[in-house]
Amino acid sequence: MQLVQESKYVSEEDDSELRGILRNRTLTGVYQSATWQYHRYGINCKLSGSVYAASEIEGAVPLLHGPAGCAFHHRLTPMKIYAPIYDLPSTNLDENDVIYGGENKLREKINEVYQKFHPSLIVLLPTCISGLIGDDISGLCQDIRPDLPCDLVHVASEGFAHRSRESLDGLMEDTAKSWKTSRPPDYDLRGCGQEEVILSLVNQLMEEQDVVENLVNIETFGRFRYGSRKDLQEIKRIFGEMGIVVNMTIPSCTVEEIKRAPAAKLNIVTRNRKAAKRMNEKFGTDYYRKWASHYGMEGIESFFLEVASKFDLDGVAEEVIKREKDKALEDLSKYRRIFGQHDFAVSTQGFFFTPYFARIFVQDLGLPIKYFCVNTQLLRSMNTSEKTIGSMMKNLEDLFADWDFRFEMVVNPTANEMSEIAKKVDYMLSDRIMPFLCKNDSENRMMDISAISNLLFRTSFTGIVEFARHFAESLDNRHKGRMRQPIISRFAYDQINYPLIEDPRCSASRVMWQDMWSLKSAAGGD
Repeated sequence: MQLVQESKYVSEEDDSELRGILRNRTLTGVYQSATWQYHRYGINCKLSGSVYAASEIEGAVPLLHGPAGCAFHHRLTPMKIYAPIYDLPSTNLDENDVIYGGENKLREKINEVYQKFHPSLIVLLPTCISGLIGDDISGLCQDIRPDLPCDLVHVASEGFAHRSRESLDGLMEDTAKSWKTSRPPDYDLRGCGQEEVILSLVNQLMEEQDVVENLVNIETFGRFRYGSRKDLQEIKRIFGEMGIVVNMTIPSCTVEEIKRAPAAKLNIVTRNRKAAKRMNEKFGTDYYRKWASHYGMEGIESFFLEVASKFDLDGVAEEVIKREKDKALEDLSKYRRIFGQHDFAVSTQGFFFTPYFARIFVQDLGLPIKYFCVNTQLLRSMNTSEKTIGSMMKNLEDLFADWDFRFEMVVNPTANEMSEIAKKVDYMLSDRIMPFLCKNDSENRMMDISAISNLLFRTSFTGIVEFARHFAESLDNRHKGRMRQPIISRFAYDQINYPLIEDPRCSASRVMWQDMWSLKSAAGGD
């Protein structure tokens, strides 16, 4: 296989982004999927998401009202375990405070935090303990605000008010339905913590503004989202050519920008629909929900055209998007010819992006896929019901048939079945790392695309082209024998809970988490 010189191509900026992703993977246990382990079996609480969102606001300091243990553990963020949040003061509640209340400690700590950090905003985050003992957080904030030189916001971040099995079932059931309609599911992702922070900002900090035409706000995941900086650059660039201006990106913004958020005519949100609805009620701001269906050539085109229609810019948008899409398709053509020389199998997990992941591979990249393997182990570990999983797999099969995808869909193949499938194709691709099925690379060409697949989940056509470039280079390296077997492949991994090591000590936290989650679900908590 011969590649043109352009495949040594990647701009320094793009290369830097991938280096950052690879650095994160290395320092969080080598594999991207390790972050799922951290979040599901360790730092898994609404407070975690609240700490992240509050720390994303420039000039804000999150203050935890709870014991020291919460403040210590929630310094760590699953997406970047090596980059803790350092400025995270707490009221350090103890046994006496549980009996007598912690409001006096909180009042003193708020003043102390201002004297030490001089923030523009203090975001008060109660923990399970302060929620259970019934401290009047709202009343205390109202009392102290007039004398505090900075803004003060309190958030419903108590971790015990999380989500239950039923809420996850509802989310995944609506997701399965949305696959067939291409409309975002009519469901909120409750208990993530970020939504609670944004909702509090809407209710307690945003101010009435004169609405400016063609101004838009964008919800973002900030520094903990792979490629978000480059994604936002592309969105702003394309919006700019269409005549739309980005007012702010929340929560990655300043306190003053949050106050001026209602000046925008439209909010673009992904998960924070509840906050968007509240802004609509309070300020009249319209909102548009971006979802998994807005990835890939077809999805990206729909996103920009649908947003443009909110501003009556349809004609201009159609010209801009046609130009962008035609350029991307032209750039992709040489890579599609390379990919067409091989047969592929794909292994993935049956989650939000699954059908659109397949659509990008088949329609945009032109990969000849023979087998599409879906593993539902993640869904089961989250206590998703068998009925919901069955509905998801059925809708997935129906959708692939409607799209005329002529590969064989295999649900939950065993390791032996995967090994046999791998022998029938040139390459087996996986967006979530799985154990090496064969030690001998000549028998089986496993390809981990979990790092570069982040390029696919952008709202820009260039991300798909960048993925194709990197993927073509990986194929070229394998063809020329430049791939090395990593040392980490020699560990004995747990076949079911990869990448956990096959050792009882490593599975202890997972077993504890699963037992606690099952008990909580049985109790009907939300």
